[in-house]
Amino acid sequence: MIRSITTLAATVLAATAVIVAGQPVSSSSSSSDELFLVAEAFTYDEGDAVTAAATAASAASACEDTSYALKTWKVGTLNWMYNGEGVPANIASTALASITTSTNTVAKGTNRCGLAALTTSTYNYAGTTTVKPQVSSTATCTGNDNKSVTGWGALPAKVLAYTCTYYNAKGVVIASDTLIDNVAYTWFTTKPADCTGAQYDLETTLTHERLHTAGLGHVDQTNNATQTMTPASSPCDTSRRLLGAGDYAGLKALASK
Repeated sequence: MIRSITTLAATVLAATAVIVAGQPVSSSSSSSDELFLVAEAFTYDEGDAVTAAATAASAASACEDTSYALKTWKVGTLNWMYNGEGVPANIASTALASITTSTNTVAKGTNRCGLAALTTSTYNYAGTTTVKPQVSSTATCTGNDNKSVTGWGALPAKVLAYTCTYYNAKGVVIASDTLIDNVAYTWFTTKPADCTGAQYDLETTLTHERLHTAGLGHVDQTNNATQTMTPASSPCDTSRRLLGAGDYAGLKALASK
């Protein structure tokens, strides 16, 4: 999620749950300095029908479904940092590695389908920081400091993670902050053998969020259940850690913009 403002742009997209709505922030004369903000939420799935559909879908369908939703921004080079304050104790030693893996998955287009690696975007890990993601507990973007920080904090009910991304008039991302809920849900980086209840996979969630930063939107929860960019995640699900064919196709389309 991202917050940096030198000159505010005219358009802000704010997402609550899985609904994206546009509203003006402030405007200035059009120039290459104007910035735009987009915010996206990843929610949990509490419906048995969707969970069953995703579970029943085969690996083949994940690699046959080439659906994707393209946004108007893309990543060239992005330096990101990690703030571990508030990380749940059970994953304190493994969370950063899992987040890094997710980031690299998107950077390289690592997928379930044997498709070639991508090299069009660069995501550099720039170390730990005490700077907090500029995302509020009500899932709003609170400003832009030109830093891309992933960290932990409270979010509204059903929201697993929330990303705010700023991009310039050329459609290139300049900053992106991600806040991961550390109050309502239990996270794992290695799936428990007896996984039950509201336990969620950090890697799946961050791969989804990094795809938002990259410039992909949500696809249909039911019709595209095997793609990482479905808008909700099921408890204990790790099947979408890597990209499906649609997620991969979306990244390739962004690269050609």
